[in-house]
Amino acid sequence: MPDFTSFTPEAILTIMGMAVVTYGMRLGGLLMADRLPQTGRWAHVLERLPGAVLISVWVPSALSAGLIGIIGAAGTLIAMIATRNLFAAMIAGMGLVATGRYFFGA
Repeated sequence: MPDFTSFTPEAILTIMGMAVVTYGMRLGGLLMADRLPQTGRWAHVLERLPGAVLISVWVPSALSAGLIGIIGAAGTLIAMIATRNLFAAMIAGMGLVATGRYFFGA
């Protein structure tokens, strides 16, 4: 059984490095916010960027899960359109996938 009571220097450096990168990205976003376009075409593109990134991660994951992943993705999309509530949509999609895996072993 592994010993979880001590950290190696490599683990500490890795955690500190991830913290610095995460904080740096947040700080960079705050410092750059005034320089980003507030109107026009680029402002519109930047508003849509988080959704595009999320979909680029979500779709391949759903497709690689097979039929149950596709059903879960469709359920998430339908729930989002019907409720306009992200939490409800996530619960619907996860519920469909969990139910499918439990009953059909998918």
